[in-house]
Amino acid sequence: QFGAARIIVEGHTDSSRRGQVPESLVKELSLNRANAVREALVNKFKMDANRFAAAGMGWERPADSNDPENQAKNRRVEIKVFSAEKQ
Repeated sequence: QFGAARIIVEGHTDSSRRGQVPESLVKELSLNRANAVREALVNKFKMDANRFAAAGMGWERPADSNDPENQAKNRRVEIKVFSAEKQ
């Protein structure tokens, strides 16, 4: 359906351990989360892995800026699709 679109899988984490865990580990966790979803999509739907990129965003972008402490919302993966025309 999306032809030559580029797909970015972004992993996010909650901030419940802010100040207790190094940010580098949080970024790694969020990247691992994104890569797990990326691999699952590629394998399940037999898609070209080269169309996907994974990014670990850590806890820097809460799901709801009005409620940044909603940890359940912040443990997530977002998938962004960019059409070939916008590249």
